[in-house]
Amino acid sequence: MDASGNQSIKRRSGRGCEAPPENKRRKKESGLWSLPDEVVVSCVAQVSRVDQAALSLVSKRYRSLIASPEMVRTRRLIGCTDATFYVCLGIYPETSPRWFILTRKRRRLSPIPSNPYQAQGSSSFVVVDSGIYVIGGVRNGKRTSDVWFFECFSHSWRQAPSMKMARSSASAHLVHGKIYVFGGLNLRDDKDYSTTWAEVFDPNTQTWVPLILEPKKKNRNHFPKGCDRGEEN
Repeated sequence: MDASGNQSIKRRSGRGCEAPPENKRRKKESGLWSLPDEVVVSCVAQVSRVDQAALSLVSKRYRSLIASPEMVRTRRLIGCTDATFYVCLGIYPETSPRWFILTRKRRRLSPIPSNPYQAQGSSSFVVVDSGIYVIGGVRNGKRTSDVWFFECFSHSWRQAPSMKMARSSASAHLVHGKIYVFGGLNLRDDKDYSTTWAEVFDPNTQTWVPLILEPKKKNRNHFPKGCDRGEEN
């Protein structure tokens, strides 16, 4: 081929290898997922958990919305909650507790992912909107300050911030969105009970703060109602 032919081939091959423009527009989402997150949550909250599990496999955005606390609260408000029971059992000779789920339809215990790092016993359990907190306990014969969170929708575990003190068989309760933990200490090792006896955990900020228990001061001038103080000699 002549020189002009070679040049034309080069020009054609050059045009075929051109890179796509950098400012190429991305495809916009359509349908339900083009709406704001608040609208999507109110719509998806009305479908069953089985369908929600299928939707969560589509993308990270869908999965985060379906597993969000807003989704759980919305389902509760509209009465679309599914009665589900979670059971934690210690089965000999296994060193870590086993977790099971009990549903109305199956009416039998089905195994779900367990946590090999969970305390072997004497833990406290607190249920929140989207999961269960496993607080403290005894591991290898010693108290632990570890806290674990079990996500009920995805059946997955993550470690939460540890307590200030190691506790076992503590009393734990959810009050106004915060977790209050009392006792469970080794009283022989800790003498300042006023600053360590209780702790408060905020699930929103993921922080623990001590609950200071100040003893009540006796008021010598206080008398029960209806009693006269009388005269001092």
